[in-house]
Amino acid sequence: MNNSTVTIFFDVNETLSNLKPVSDAFDAAGAPHGLATMWFATVLRDGFALAATGSTARFLDIATTNAHSVLRDLPLTHSLDESVDAVLSAFAQVHVHDDVPAGIRALHGAGHRLFTLSNGPTATAQRLFEAAGVSDLIDGVLSVEGHAPWKPARGAYEDALTRTGTTGTAYLVAVHPWDIHGAAMAGLSTVWVNRTGATYPEHFLPPTTSVTSLDGLAAELR
Repeated sequence: MNNSTVTIFFDVNETLSNLKPVSDAFDAAGAPHGLATMWFATVLRDGFALAATGSTARFLDIATTNAHSVLRDLPLTHSLDESVDAVLSAFAQVHVHDDVPAGIRALHGAGHRLFTLSNGPTATAQRLFEAAGVSDLIDGVLSVEGHAPWKPARGAYEDALTRTGTTGTAYLVAVHPWDIHGAAMAGLSTVWVNRTGATYPEHFLPPTTSVTSLDGLAAELR
């Protein structure tokens, strides 16, 4: 890597945000431990299926429908509707991972252009950055909603490049290997954030580079 400035797109859910409050909401509803992870995977699954068939739906609509589905037959502590509302409301309690603010500040200080690119609503990223005190360091908050198919469809990344006027080197930063693969297929460089020491799946294109936390990315780009 060289020392030139680049454009960086960040995935939001799980890459920037810690979804523990959502898991806690499932637990409080009386759901089995780990159901939140399965539910989130079904949201991604259905969004991917719609994108693959040329269809679309809002993240919140899929999340709501699938929360009803996974919670419906469980002995919940409250009504089904109340439990679903609690799960979705928990997104408002989500904050960034501890390594994110320092990482954003370092990247901004190095002169890089910083954007988000999410399958979810832009309001989520805006709230996260405001709570973390780094909203003034972000050049733009992007979502595929109303613009492009869900990531990892090639069009999602190409649309982001067009909307941001990016002509030079661009990176996609994500914890999800499927996102890394999609961005790489669209011609972007990629950074895999591997906070858990996971093994990268061999069936996906490998990342350009990997970091264990976002606060180490600025140094890696140097």
